[in-house]
Amino acid sequence: MIAPVTLLALAATGTATAGELRATVRNVKPNQGKVMVALFDSAEAQKAKAPRAGYFAAALGTEVQVVFPDLPAGRYGLIAFQDLDNNGEMATGLFGIPAEPHGFSRSARGSFGPPGFDDYAVAVGASGVATTEILLVE
Repeated sequence: MIAPVTLLALAATGTATAGELRATVRNVKPNQGKVMVALFDSAEAQKAKAPRAGYFAAALGTEVQVVFPDLPAGRYGLIAFQDLDNNGEMATGLFGIPAEPHGFSRSARGSFGPPGFDDYAVAVGASGVATTEILLVE
């Protein structure tokens, strides 16, 4: 009983030193492959294809909840895709256009290509929870 009370006391006093980013991935094709989400902390990291963290889950329903805990304050962007063929890579078609459902945090979309980092970045504070939505599109 002591541990839960202690945790509640710490939460109530605001002593948390890290934030959390939660995303709801929507428009998932149920029971088809898995949903993969990459967390980037800068445009440079995204261009270098060097995510800070990753997450994958079976695509059991039409939505997947993703949580990235213990993040320092900053701006983070999420890129997701549904790996329908379970090969661990996003399938692309002509001119490198994604052939599997994909999306970005804040449900951002680009005009001719992917959106820029500023368009899909989410601010995460030193404590508390930031939320976003990723809408998968084909």
